Amino acid sequence: MKIVTESQENKDVWVKPMEFKLSNGLIGFPDEIEFELLVNTDELPFMWIRSQKNPELGFIVLEPSQFMSDYEIEIADDDAEELGITSFEDALVLNIVTLHSGEDIESATANLVGPILLNRESLVGKQVIVSNHMKFSTKHPILSNTTNG
Repeated sequence: MKIVTESQENKDVWVKPMEFKLSNGLIGFPDEIEFELLVNTDELPFMWIRSQKNPELGFIVLEPSQFMSDYEIEIADDDAEELGITSFEDALVLNIVTLHSGEDIESATANLVGPILLNRESLVGKQVIVSNHMKFSTKHPILSNTTNG
């Protein structure tokens, strides 16, 4: 685990618990494959993933268990095999969060259709489209307690 700070003026301490690779990049960013997870305990449950090649490219992420209890995804067998995931315990699931410009946290949404799925051991992952995508929304309100959004 590494400790990083963004600048000497900004005294926020960010912990970098892992670096990981996304085999196909992110949707819309196929060339960005090497990322780091950044955590600031003052901002939990929100975390950041940031491109290692292009540090200006970052996304707020959240583990789904932090904002909903009934998020059960189905993934394609090919994706599970590619990532070496044989059980739920093998995977770390992260949902990308959108904060709408000029609005507060109550308007934040999470993409439940296209989560980032990481193998906890190999730290290789992939943004997947879940097989049961019809149950979910790409703009699920984080402060909602249901999966349909």
